[in-house]
Amino acid sequence: MDRLPYPRRLGEAFCALLERVPSSVLPQHGGTATTVMVTISFDRLRSGLGAAGLGTGDRITAGEARRLDWTAEIVPVVLGGKSEVLDLGRGRRLFSPAQRKALAIRDRRCRTEGCEIPAAWTEAHHLRPWAGGGRTDLADGVLLCSWHHHRAHDDRFDMSRLPTGDVRFTRRT
Repeated sequence: MDRLPYPRRLGEAFCALLERVPSSVLPQHGGTATTVMVTISFDRLRSGLGAAGLGTGDRITAGEARRLDWTAEIVPVVLGGKSEVLDLGRGRRLFSPAQRKALAIRDRRCRTEGCEIPAAWTEAHHLRPWAGGGRTDLADGVLLCSWHHHRAHDDRFDMSRLPTGDVRFTRRT
């Protein structure tokens, strides 16, 4: 019998653990439990053919998505649906878990120019400060890693929005 390499066995054991741990005991980050979001059409999921997109930008086969659907708590991404209220205006200061997930799907990473920190490790930031009349809406939100989020609130830096939707920080002189 061929033995699997040790790193592969570790990876498979970690995957098995993740597939069996209830999401209610997973760590919280950005107001939501650690979550895998899979974007795939229902027909592809049902047939097991084609590919699915992950919130990290990686892709898995439809068959792998089906296996996860049976063993893990998958959040299906329904684009254009009206299942959750995503614009909260001035009614709430912090972004909701649903908004956080929508921002992760849209932004996929820290939106600072050149930063590749994945969305799962970022924080939701108001482009127009909430204290200054900003709204807790997707249009006024952007994902920033902790490092860049601190810069956004540091008066030694200016933050500007680029045509791509990314942000750039420049030191004030």
